[in-house]
Amino acid sequence: MKKLSVIAVAVAACMLFAIPAMALDVNFSGSYRARGFYDDNMDLDDNTGASRAFMDHRLRVKTVFGISDSLSATLRFDAVEGVWGTALESTPGAAYPAQPGNIDIDQAYITAKFDLFELSVGRMTAIKFGMQFGDYPGYFEHDGIKLVSEMDPLTLIAVYEKRQEVDRALAVSETADEDRDAYFLGGIYKAEGLEAGFLGGYYRYRNMSDVSNTDLFPAGLTPGTPTVNYTQDYYTWEPYFKANLGPLALQGEAIWFTGEWKKYDDADTQDLDFDALMYNLEASTDLGPAKLGLGYAFSSGDYNANDNEMSAALQCYSWEPLLILTGWYSGLELGNAATNFNVHQDVGGPDDSPSATVPSYANLGYKIWYVTGAFSPLEDVTLSAIIADATADETASGWDDDVGREYDVTATVKLMDNLTYMATFAYMDAGDLYKLGVAGATVDDTYSMFHKLEVKF
Repeated sequence: MKKLSVIAVAVAACMLFAIPAMALDVNFSGSYRARGFYDDNMDLDDNTGASRAFMDHRLRVKTVFGISDSLSATLRFDAVEGVWGTALESTPGAAYPAQPGNIDIDQAYITAKFDLFELSVGRMTAIKFGMQFGDYPGYFEHDGIKLVSEMDPLTLIAVYEKRQEVDRALAVSETADEDRDAYFLGGIYKAEGLEAGFLGGYYRYRNMSDVSNTDLFPAGLTPGTPTVNYTQDYYTWEPYFKANLGPLALQGEAIWFTGEWKKYDDADTQDLDFDALMYNLEASTDLGPAKLGLGYAFSSGDYNANDNEMSAALQCYSWEPLLILTGWYSGLELGNAATNFNVHQDVGGPDDSPSATVPSYANLGYKIWYVTGAFSPLEDVTLSAIIADATADETASGWDDDVGREYDVTATVKLMDNLTYMATFAYMDAGDLYKLGVAGATVDDTYSMFHKLEVKF
């Protein structure tokens, strides 16, 4: 009898633990992609240039744990993300030691739904607002807090992001309040055929505010060791709209940067104000199996190292309509520079004294006209193309502002449900900007290719 009682208690205990587990609603989603890249001579010189080809892949899994109807926890991770052949679990007989596989947990946050608002706390992509053109944070996650309140037809948004924390860097002296914080407040209005919104942002950066030349910073905490201390306090003002007028669709977005780009502690060093603008306008029409579009993108530049103002906009990383000129991985080192107009590798943003020997894309700014087209000859096949003409907003003295023309053609094929293959060929007719003001210099054209196989689940 005693034995049966013990068994009964054990079964009851298991049931008590199992009931909450059974009530937990778990949803999985994600994707696996394998991609291939090929760049021709990105230095635009056929005599000295070399091509580059590589493949990469990534498994992304997002898990949402539904604790109740009003409470959930989200976890997202990427696995085996990297270039093929550089992060192998084990390589028998290889000349280099085996490297562990990588798992990167890039999102972990909770979401609580109250009567008046929804609250999210943790590491997430907190700010994605308006068009893709304005998503400056782009591919990056930040620790933060997000409040969303929906009062049809209006949605209000408030966000706080902790972008860098240095107070806990115990190995470094003089690090009090050396943080980077960002605050956002905005609203979105939606009606039939119309969507419009406005977002204001305040950036309080102190990671360069209390640094001496003798400090030793751990790798990755700052974009360099500055010789002069400074603070940054600037604002962004971001309106956007999307409108459908019969067969015509219009959308646009602008970002105005204003405030203090650098306020130096040293009274003898000239402070720099921040006054920059970028915007994007698009019009498109749907013609059944075909779609045509026209667009214009502008980002102000600043190649003047002798004034007291930074006029180069902080260009968006998520906007990649052109494989060579704006690609995240393609088109890098274009014209012997470190990057292209997708300036995610320029950690510090625009340079106060931009180079006069290679293009500094963060300082050039751009004016890009483009025409797009898409056509579906078959139900599971889409052919698309974009033609663009790009000029620089500002250049070094004596440089031409003609960046060039790019022609991209893409084929997208749905192989089966949830499995898609796409391939892009891009050709760039390089402009005279890359002569860098040298009379008689020659510039060669270049091309890139990209393809991707992706399954979503």
